[in-house]
Amino acid sequence: MLRFGVEEEFMLVDPHRLVPVSLAGEIRDRLSVREELAPQIGGEFLAAQLEYATTIQTGVAAAGTELLAFRTALGDAARELAVIPLAGGTPFDVDGAAAIVPTERYQHIASEFGEMLVDHQVNGLHVHVEVVDPDARVRALNGTRDWLPFLLAITGDSPFWHGRDTGFESWRNVILRRMPTAGCPPVFDDAADYRRRTQLLVDMGALIDLGSIAWAARLSERFPTVEVRVFDAQLSVDDSVMAAALTRAIVDTSAQGAAGSCAPAELVDAALWEAGRRGADARLPDPLSGTMSTVWALADGLVEWIRPSLEASGDLELVIDGLERIRLEGTGAARQRERHRDSGAIGLRGLYREGCDGRERRAPTPLSMPFAEVAGLMSSPFPPTARQGSVAS
Repeated sequence: MLRFGVEEEFMLVDPHRLVPVSLAGEIRDRLSVREELAPQIGGEFLAAQLEYATTIQTGVAAAGTELLAFRTALGDAARELAVIPLAGGTPFDVDGAAAIVPTERYQHIASEFGEMLVDHQVNGLHVHVEVVDPDARVRALNGTRDWLPFLLAITGDSPFWHGRDTGFESWRNVILRRMPTAGCPPVFDDAADYRRRTQLLVDMGALIDLGSIAWAARLSERFPTVEVRVFDAQLSVDDSVMAAALTRAIVDTSAQGAAGSCAPAELVDAALWEAGRRGADARLPDPLSGTMSTVWALADGLVEWIRPSLEASGDLELVIDGLERIRLEGTGAARQRERHRDSGAIGLRGLYREGCDGRERRAPTPLSMPFAEVAGLMSSPFPPTARQGSVAS
């Protein structure tokens, strides 16, 4: 059973216009007095943004408990400052260029972004899966890339931008496509090939360092993990946990050499655009057959492909139930649209608050372990935060 960690990004927004507000430092100071939270909270590129990284886990139940505990604490702190924590891919509206955290690295990145900085106000969910052997790690990345469009299709959660419906399930995916490295990662021969080709990108000047690689999946340059970054930040812990369970099983199955199609990069990239545009209604290439398929037919095939890994980890029922819930209730983007259609910005405000109000979990799961006990479960040779300093959120 592969170990993993989950990183969730949150943006603080004004409760009236739902635009970002630069209070992440104040929120972080309030939360960092709690010993069980402080080591896992990180700042981000934007002054309105902060990140929580779980400790290293072997079970998704414990990861879910951590995420829920942090969201509850974040919701309480945000109420004290009269702001709302947004767990979604983009804010409903923005006020020009965002304020950035004034570190030397981030100021350098901001100067490279130019006018792109105005739009780079996005939240992501990142899942790190440990694969110790370097060549197996590359094999896992190659196998995972073909499933990235499907993973985006069921987790799109950024339909609004500048106060308007973009028509996309994931507008964050559109924003990120302007980065020097974005979308589908290439296929690599082995770990040496990955190191050589990614270093060339830095040597060219397209990247300031390997931590700014913005592919939807990449290898960590500091820790022995495959990092899947295709996901928008998720409205609910349930959706984040399901994304983590799916990711671990896909990485595990791919690392063991299970065959996939290794689709051409242009096909995967176009499929990522389609998934970001149409979500669960997209038609996408099936990595197992090479034919075009509906998202829910892909879901059935994927579950069978990764079933041995899901059964070994005990995640099979969670994944099946989670996929069925999304099929019936819709993605985060669909739920945002429904709430906005019913009650406008007031409805969105309530939906965002619900994601951090401590009442998550719609079905019984074994997430009853006290947070402090969960946080002390794992010791590890690689740090739990696995922060790369990247702005490709």
